[in-house]
Amino acid sequence: MVVSLLFAVILTAKSSHEKTHKNSGLHFAPSSRQTHGSFRFRGVIMSNNQQEKSSKALSEARAIVGDDLFASFEPDLAGGVANDHGLTEVAHDVRRLEAGHERTNGFAKIFAKALTANENGPLSDLQFVAKDMYALAGHENHFGSKLRLGPANRHAFVLEQLLGGGARLSGMAKMNEMALGPHGFNELDGHVLNPIAPDHMPGGSSSGTGALIADGAVDFGLGSDTAGSIRIPAHFCGVVGYKPSHGLVSRRGSMTLCPGLDVVGPLARNMEIMLRVAPYLLREDPRDHDQHALSYVDEPLKPMRPSRLGYFPELLADCPERTAKAMNDMLTMAGSHGVDLVAIDGHPFGHLSRAAIAFQSAEAYATHRDHLDGDLIHDVTVRQRMQHGAGYDLADHFLLSKARDLALVQWQKTYAHIDLLLMPCMTIEIPLRQSYEEADPDGRMAMVGSITSLSRPVNYLRLPSVVLPLPQLGSLPHGMQLLGGYREDLSLLQHAAWMEAELISA
Repeated sequence: MVVSLLFAVILTAKSSHEKTHKNSGLHFAPSSRQTHGSFRFRGVIMSNNQQEKSSKALSEARAIVGDDLFASFEPDLAGGVANDHGLTEVAHDVRRLEAGHERTNGFAKIFAKALTANENGPLSDLQFVAKDMYALAGHENHFGSKLRLGPANRHAFVLEQLLGGGARLSGMAKMNEMALGPHGFNELDGHVLNPIAPDHMPGGSSSGTGALIADGAVDFGLGSDTAGSIRIPAHFCGVVGYKPSHGLVSRRGSMTLCPGLDVVGPLARNMEIMLRVAPYLLREDPRDHDQHALSYVDEPLKPMRPSRLGYFPELLADCPERTAKAMNDMLTMAGSHGVDLVAIDGHPFGHLSRAAIAFQSAEAYATHRDHLDGDLIHDVTVRQRMQHGAGYDLADHFLLSKARDLALVQWQKTYAHIDLLLMPCMTIEIPLRQSYEEADPDGRMAMVGSITSLSRPVNYLRLPSVVLPLPQLGSLPHGMQLLGGYREDLSLLQHAAWMEAELISA
């Protein structure tokens, strides 16, 4: 049902996209077919007075929203934050961080001293970085782009929680321009390097975060994930990445790319660190009305064996030989520990991926169309991907959203009897940096599609996911992707920790 439903939806959306809409998106523009003081908007005759009111309404809406599309890089309505921003500076080894930057080109900024709000907190032994899209009071974010909004007046909610727990912020990490790209290339700030496989991509768009953790410069970091931007760097760099269920973690104080798909989340050196960090991110933010937090007592998370582990043989067969072998070894070992293995015939990810591309294109364009004027968007591929959404209108977005809701319901019913799903993060090897650098725009777009084909559908379905590094067979890192049920993030994290402890590290 999921496959047939989405196939019909995709064909409908595709047909709509193939039309030429000068007045695409959510704004109105005059048509050439004007008659008797009125104009036509997608088949609807509107009077000049109606058009004027519509334009005024949209202008007023823009004024209200402003740059809050970047999620609260604005002064606090209650009067702002104290000048010291509630932070303490703590000495850290700047030379070690600079050495890590030389190997990865991963830092957008290294702080002279680490920042924390609780020197003796439970996380005070951990150093971390934040992708340069999280508001830090007094710091101006660059978003890997030419965009400048001035210094932030507040911390992002997730930064507040981590700093309050004692974690020590060493700096801000580089990212793909406007958080759009799975490769780690940035023509403005310089490309991030993969410290484990220097000739290969580091993954993106949370490229600096993944690379610095893999290098050992920091213990964990904050990333974001719209189509795989946490999980892909984790896979490419051999670290752990956690994409929460959509809406579970507050995004207040972080950049928006595609609000219906965006999630914020952590990457870490291992699951032990991840289990310590994740509860801080899952706390309720009373000022974020888009968040739907879990109701649970903030207790330590512990590894937990899954009872039933599902997998897709067809996807494993499509993987590079070394990755297929490593994942099959995981299944064999899980079975030897008493886990019931459930082979699942077929999969809907091709159809889901196409629907996700359409959904992301529509929302990214609606969010950033004003930034497409002039040369504010530098990267040609980023510009093309955003402009692709100009062909979708509100009706198309509604259709894709409704199909998404139905697909999630059907997914939950189909896999309700399974605790955990194991699948590849992607079915290709980590691409060489040179292959992307030498590709033309069409080749680059095709490469983006191949890299994200199995991560993007997870965002569309709103599901939580963890990427765990597999035992390295050969010179390149690789990982496996674990999926949990919608809003079953705590169980997913505990199952992933069990798999790392019993099947990978043992």
